[in-house]
Amino acid sequence: MRIEVYLDDAEVPMRIVTPPEKFKLDTEEMADGEHRLRLRAVDDQGQISLRIIPFTVHNGPAISVHGIIDGDVVSGKVDLLANAYGSRIGDEFEPIRMETPVPVPTWAWVLFLMVFAWGAGYVSLELSNRIDTVLVHQPPQPVRGITAEPENSAWQALGKQVYGNNCASCHQIDGTGLPGVFPPLAGNPAVLDEDPSAHIGAVLHGISGKAIDGVRYASPMPPFAASLTDEEIAAVLNHERTQWGNDAVTVTAEEVALLR
Repeated sequence: MRIEVYLDDAEVPMRIVTPPEKFKLDTEEMADGEHRLRLRAVDDQGQISLRIIPFTVHNGPAISVHGIIDGDVVSGKVDLLANAYGSRIGDEFEPIRMETPVPVPTWAWVLFLMVFAWGAGYVSLELSNRIDTVLVHQPPQPVRGITAEPENSAWQALGKQVYGNNCASCHQIDGTGLPGVFPPLAGNPAVLDEDPSAHIGAVLHGISGKAIDGVRYASPMPPFAASLTDEEIAAVLNHERTQWGNDAVTVTAEEVALLR
């Protein structure tokens, strides 16, 4: 008994095996697209059996398009969003290259603008009140020659830097995220939790498919354990836990090391 293995319409077999036998199909030398694997079995009496297996080779970059789908009927000018991404074994996760944002629905933009307008008015009113208070009640001046440094100023500077380099591209510089794509960090239950274990674990090991306040986000959170130190992770966690109205307990590098 032998099995002759053919690729597409080739007349010469790419391999002849004696069953059962394992072999590798090297697709790196094949063009991306549709292919067929034909297996022709011949027994000792000359009886022949044929099996055809269609398959698709995709070694090149993946392409995603938002704004039109197969079979759509369109007219006029259509706004499209195209993205392509690829990876090889050993590549590190790169959120900016890999993730394609889902288009934000119109109602979400309208809601965002209404909230933004309300927030701008509120901030303006509060700022005016604070200025009046400062003018009336001047705080005591510091003693000359003594410079007061804010508490934890070291991790504050480091946390802001690490967040800007690794997190802001997805969660945005103001921690609001992108609706349906990247979750917000402002008001996030995991960020505000008195037990920081879930927050630390998400940054160390990544997270995918978890619903936050009833919303499931499509883009996975990559792990940073291999690229950030315990001190850097503690600093960026504390930045997230104390910014944008968040007021949660801070964490230490030792707590991060325990969960690493």
